[in-house]
Amino acid sequence: MSLIYSALKPILRKLTAKKASMTREDFIRQAEKVQKRAYRFPDITGYDKQERNISGCQCIIYSKLDSDHSKAIVYYAGGGYIRYQMPDRKSIKNYIDKTGCDLWIPLYPLYPKNDMYDGVKFGYELHRIMLDTYSHEKIAWLGYSAGALLVMGLGKHIIHKDYELPMPGVIVAFSVFNLYASEESIKRMHALNSKDVVMGGDLPKQFKEFYDPDGKIPKHIAGCAAEDDYSGFPALLLGFGGDEIMSGDAPDYEAAFKRCGVKDYKIHIEPDTFHAYPAFTFTPEGKKGEQQVIGFIQEKLCVT
Repeated sequence: MSLIYSALKPILRKLTAKKASMTREDFIRQAEKVQKRAYRFPDITGYDKQERNISGCQCIIYSKLDSDHSKAIVYYAGGGYIRYQMPDRKSIKNYIDKTGCDLWIPLYPLYPKNDMYDGVKFGYELHRIMLDTYSHEKIAWLGYSAGALLVMGLGKHIIHKDYELPMPGVIVAFSVFNLYASEESIKRMHALNSKDVVMGGDLPKQFKEFYDPDGKIPKHIAGCAAEDDYSGFPALLLGFGGDEIMSGDAPDYEAAFKRCGVKDYKIHIEPDTFHAYPAFTFTPEGKKGEQQVIGFIQEKLCVT
């Protein structure tokens, strides 16, 4: 455990205590407040930056000036489906320089005006459009937290659509959460609650109340690690921080991947580490996690 994480723990624990008592109305007010923020994407010397409107959503595309545009990472940021935890300038350069990929950063539809299914439907159309430029084997989906739920939902949506579109070459999902979980998984989550200073609270209950109070989101999008179909998933890295309650779902994913015949997957739990840690590169844990992500993409996507 780094000194930074150790120092932040008491501060984060106080914030987590407030989350535990948050109502759906509180959550909606928070969403409306944070969505007033404008996101700025820096110009970076030696890199091209394009902006496209795709299905009504802004998408920023970074690439090296001499790129052959043969490979791409789609970065689905976390942020609880109410905001985006964007990569900083250094991370943007790392993802591009170390993989040779273009980096697509979509501002997918957010809650409460949109739900999780809207995010997946957007991602599905984005994938369809990207296939005009890239072969499916040379596309990586990368998601953190809410973005992880989105990329896992995208894969399951391709299955639901009977493989109308091909799977990408790589999926990386860190700190994925679902609206449903097995009883065993919920017990494991509750056992981790005292360690989780970032999320915390009765999340299995809160998630359903916040994101799907009417139960209208399709089950394959809402997610249940123990029950969902992952048949045909590509090379997959599923990661969790050892201190976060979402890691309680890891055994259910392991069993499900085996049940569905997923041939190439890795489930990684980093000890003494927090939720979505590779996205927070101001910490040693985050820097290490980003290297893990990039290394996996290099290994699986960038082979000649």
